[in-house]
Amino acid sequence: MRKLFIGAVFALSSSVLANPYKSEFVDVSIQVQEGKKTFQLICQPKVTMGELPENWIGTCNDIGKKLMELAVESGLKVEPVDKAFGLAGDFAQKVSSDLPENVVPTKIISREFGG
Repeated sequence: MRKLFIGAVFALSSSVLANPYKSEFVDVSIQVQEGKKTFQLICQPKVTMGELPENWIGTCNDIGKKLMELAVESGLKVEPVDKAFGLAGDFAQKVSSDLPENVVPTKIISREFGG
């Protein structure tokens, strides 16, 4: 079963390369949890605060939801949610607004999905 899960996530990751759900401001990637049938989403800004859109976490959440929908299409048992990054995303959005314009915020990791 583990091979099936890893294969499905690999297929999902491969489909992301040609996927229209990209952003010039953030990268959203998938991190598989070793030994589990779960994964987490990671959103990492690519530009400085001065270049990020005001609601950059909304972009992370939108891409995260689309990735979860792709996971469902790949056969993973995942229930897509509107706010993939949840309260962590809300907190990061609020706190990052106080950062200087030349700083790139660190990555945000979602809760585990799947299983």
